[in-house]
Amino acid sequence: MPPKKSTSKQSPINKVKNELKKSDKLESNMNIIATFIITVIITVLVIILHFSMYTWTEELEKQGCECSNMWHRKIVHWLALLFLILIPVNILVRYFKFKNNAIEILTTLIALTFVTYICVIIDYIRKLKQLECECSESWKREYGYIFSIIYICFFSIFLFSAIIAGLLLTSKLK
Repeated sequence: MPPKKSTSKQSPINKVKNELKKSDKLESNMNIIATFIITVIITVLVIILHFSMYTWTEELEKQGCECSNMWHRKIVHWLALLFLILIPVNILVRYFKFKNNAIEILTTLIALTFVTYICVIIDYIRKLKQLECECSESWKREYGYIFSIIYICFFSIFLFSAIIAGLLLTSKLK
């Protein structure tokens, strides 16, 4: 005898549970998509920063601009190139989820170097503006300046929030 098919309808509670599961899945997928889009946008903006800083400093050197001939120029030039090379490496490390102590230490050093690089960009462009260097005037200079200031602001907010959260967490644990 074949098994009887259940003709009873799904209970209202089970219907709600199933709908919530679908909603949670949809929300999770939307979060993944939003995170991906934000990551792509930030990556493109960072690539534009590095490429523009590299080509801008190269143009200044080729022009023989004396007012731009500061120690900053070489630092910005070579770090921009280094970071352009490291972007695909970073993407591969994150995609394949490599985890070990050496990679963690290297990632921390690169992050600290990046923050230093951003500060050097701000200082260099600020000094060029003070000198009223006309040969350095370019959308690349303005993009580097504005992007760097925005980055430092977000970094500072993140760092300050992390410190406050850490202090609050340690005070609750006591």
